[in-house]
Amino acid sequence: MRQAILYGAGDLRLEEHPFPTGRLLADQALVQTEVTALSTGTDLGNYLGDSLHVPGAPPYPRTIGYSNVGIVQRTGPEFSGPKAGERVFSMRPHQSAFVAGSNELLVRIPDSVSSEQASLAYLTQLGLAALRQARYEAGEDVVVVGLGVIGLCTVALARAMGAHVIGIGNAPVRASAALKVGAHAAYDSSDRELADRVQAEFRGSSADIVVLTANTWESWRLSMELVRYAGRVSVLGFPGRAQGAPEFNPLDPAWLYGKQLTILGAGWSPQIECSPADIRFNLRRNLEYILKLMATRQLSIEPLISHRLPARRMVEAYELAKQHSKGLVAAIFDWRQE
Repeated sequence: MRQAILYGAGDLRLEEHPFPTGRLLADQALVQTEVTALSTGTDLGNYLGDSLHVPGAPPYPRTIGYSNVGIVQRTGPEFSGPKAGERVFSMRPHQSAFVAGSNELLVRIPDSVSSEQASLAYLTQLGLAALRQARYEAGEDVVVVGLGVIGLCTVALARAMGAHVIGIGNAPVRASAALKVGAHAAYDSSDRELADRVQAEFRGSSADIVVLTANTWESWRLSMELVRYAGRVSVLGFPGRAQGAPEFNPLDPAWLYGKQLTILGAGWSPQIECSPADIRFNLRRNLEYILKLMATRQLSIEPLISHRLPARRMVEAYELAKQHSKGLVAAIFDWRQE
């Protein structure tokens, strides 16, 4: 089995590791990986040696990645999950194969959804969680600040869920990508007339919800300014990452009190397996919902894939992300090309 192991900042190696080839336990399945996806948020932070911003991040050496699409090869007689031959999404790291138990998150992928697009399902789920946690209602006005892969997936999802959505980034290529996946408008964050443009797009109002996926303090401030009175700011980014203390008060009373804002950390979905009567949308059902939107073509994020590399060349994508390449939008690694 080939597996990506991160030994320290910038030290990513693709290694061969022993893999059990004998009989599976009764409740296990063998899954062969097809593609995995790069997260330019958490994954990149780990690659840069900046994983302390993620509470509970394991020390080096460590596996990396959490967006895996594979095919179930065979199962034990008591395995209660997907059947042999079915494609599944899992949160396994970058590795060529794995053995899963019946209690592991394996989500069936509809036949009409490509493995490449399906590998972005969890990154899209982060945006879905941000909207759900902010109590999004269909038809609300949404601004997404930060047009990395997670921000762009959130733009596409918000449009599919009935939002009037604006994307705000810092590069023309990202603004163009936002428009391709459903943004009604996309603007540069440095535009001095940005607030006026947003209000014009939203018929004289500001955003009901701002989803903040960028990390800079400037993006934080912009989010507070673009949301309406009593609006919500759903934070997916890591404010202040790689920066010093801001020159302004991030909890300025002009926002918290003067605008009565709700500011919330976002991205988490309940992982407990239960009936919809207990929790309507847990992580599994969020992923199933996203894959269903893809299957019915209400959500199409495959155009965001700018880099398709064989797994052995994944370091190239990490290095591009490290350099903040605007040309790198979404990258997937193909384990079938080895």
